[in-house]
Amino acid sequence: MPNISEMETERLRLIPLNFDSINPDEHQKIEQKLGLQLASMILGEQIDREIKAAMRTSLENVIRDKTENQWFLDWQSVLIILKGENVIVGGFCFQMRPDEDGHVQIGYMIRPEYRNFGYMTEALKKGIEWILERPRIICLVAETTKSNLPSHRVLEKAGMAVYRETERSLWWRLNKCV
Repeated sequence: MPNISEMETERLRLIPLNFDSINPDEHQKIEQKLGLQLASMILGEQIDREIKAAMRTSLENVIRDKTENQWFLDWQSVLIILKGENVIVGGFCFQMRPDEDGHVQIGYMIRPEYRNFGYMTEALKKGIEWILERPRIICLVAETTKSNLPSHRVLEKAGMAVYRETERSLWWRLNKCV
């Protein structure tokens, strides 16, 4: 699988974090290296903790499953940069390597002040396009709470559909067209 350094959409830059850049204690260095506005100055403490937690999970996945290192080095976590402001507005990640059936799960977050502008849908469409090009991927899945209507709309616009419901959650999927 080729390594991808960055992708773009009309309004966004999508920057994958590799093994060297997913250390949660080093995210300010990443921002500085990319010439971005510092999220820690903008995001506030709560979202800063969320970003660190997501990065820590990604790093743990890389360390835990060295046989799939290339998977994680390519695009396990992705920063979403708004081109016009040159700032991180959110991110998404593939939360696990593909399972034996070729399924992979996606999770995402966007800063509250950047919601309802279509940024997450735009980013996910590009990320989904990329992930479904991988030979081992047959299906992309996502989980949302039943009450998270904005997230439902994002997944619908990105082409996903509900396939399972639990007491608290909806499970979404998009199958690769073969």
